[in-house]
Amino acid sequence: MNVRALAIYLGPDLPQRPQLRVGVLFQYALPGSEVIHRFVADEAFARLPRAPVLSARFLAATPEDQRALWAAVRNPHFNGRYSARHGWLLPAFFQNLLPEGVFRDHVAALRRCDPQDHFEMLAACGLDLPGHVYARPVELSRDELAHYVTQDNDALEMSVTAEPLDEGVSLSGVQPKLAVIREGERYVGRTRTRDTHIIAKLPVVGQPYLPEVEDLSLRLAAAAGVRACRATLEPLSSLAVEHGYDLGDAEAEAHFLAVVRYDRAPGLRVHCEDFAQVLGVMPEDKYQGASYLNVAGALMSLPSLGEPAVHELLRRVAVNELLGNPDMHLKNIGLRYPDGVTPELAPAYDIVAYAAYGKITGHGLRLLPEPDEAGGVKPRLTPPVLREFCARLGLAEKPASGMLRACVRAALDTWPGMIEASLLTVRQKERLLAHFHAHPWIEQVQRRRAGRTVADDKPAG
Repeated sequence: MNVRALAIYLGPDLPQRPQLRVGVLFQYALPGSEVIHRFVADEAFARLPRAPVLSARFLAATPEDQRALWAAVRNPHFNGRYSARHGWLLPAFFQNLLPEGVFRDHVAALRRCDPQDHFEMLAACGLDLPGHVYARPVELSRDELAHYVTQDNDALEMSVTAEPLDEGVSLSGVQPKLAVIREGERYVGRTRTRDTHIIAKLPVVGQPYLPEVEDLSLRLAAAAGVRACRATLEPLSSLAVEHGYDLGDAEAEAHFLAVVRYDRAPGLRVHCEDFAQVLGVMPEDKYQGASYLNVAGALMSLPSLGEPAVHELLRRVAVNELLGNPDMHLKNIGLRYPDGVTPELAPAYDIVAYAAYGKITGHGLRLLPEPDEAGGVKPRLTPPVLREFCARLGLAEKPASGMLRACVRAALDTWPGMIEASLLTVRQKERLLAHFHAHPWIEQVQRRRAGRTVADDKPAG
């Protein structure tokens, strides 16, 4: 049987250090049977006393347990599976490295491969994957193939995998977007010597002023206390990159949103992963594969995160309710590793006030693992849900509740003026403000403030 292989590398934590090979990802087919996608760690990497983190999913409690985990090559963490929708998938960590939506189709066209050939797509994007991961073609000897793939049981034949594309950048999400670099007043594409560090999110036919809506949403989230990614509105005329997207009637005076990648900086890459990778969920299950409680549980298990990170997660849940954003799924929450080892919660990204376009309720994930009585997603973070959420995590409810009240008060103090002053259409502003003011949290704060005002106006005595 033929085998294709990619060597998986992690970039250095310091620029002067070489890349570190973590292991090898294989694709091979058993005669008349399934296609196997499997990752096997290199023994040298498995023995490192303080190895950089590939994924929190691959961490064990002790050095002995860590070596045993890396050696368990049949562990589901390291193996793909079959999907009725998308065929034979890579292991979840690697499947979640692949581009999505129209950007995936764009890379597949450049590679001249089937966009459902996940192994080939990973190979195409191997030089510019999210975080600090690289996937490079590797040719192995017969002995190496037998060792890695069948644990020295069978002889195999090697198939050669093509080199990565220079243009092969992996970006997730379905909105038209480009990976660019800023040069003076222009935004240009990736070069051989410079990585892209900005995502250009373009106008979308059927969703007027989407870049303006997302820009406002990120600024509103920050005003309510959320740690949001950096982004600016830029004129579409400054985008000097061929893209081929159908932007409808968008004129040069229109804008795109330039989002600064938190895993990139000029001359620097920072390792990161999303929570589909952390929790071992395939991207096709990013809306239903876990709950916010599962995310919070993972945050609590990591010593550098814990309760402050859970509070930030809840703050983002609250802000998304107030904005009408039902899209904070597993791939829109992430970790980053500035030193290659210690995780921190990545800045919030892909926050969009969809209430500006119509009536919106619900969340990207369930708040608790089980659905509500109607079988759907719990629509709001109510006090009873917060109480249960904290109880299951072993967190004190009062600090979490106080944090949420401060978040709501900050939103009420700042958002109406920011929305009115924004570039949105009059109708979009009306829809967004109506959604905001109708939320029970906002109504409650307004009633309390009105009551205090009446009491203050009463004469003394």
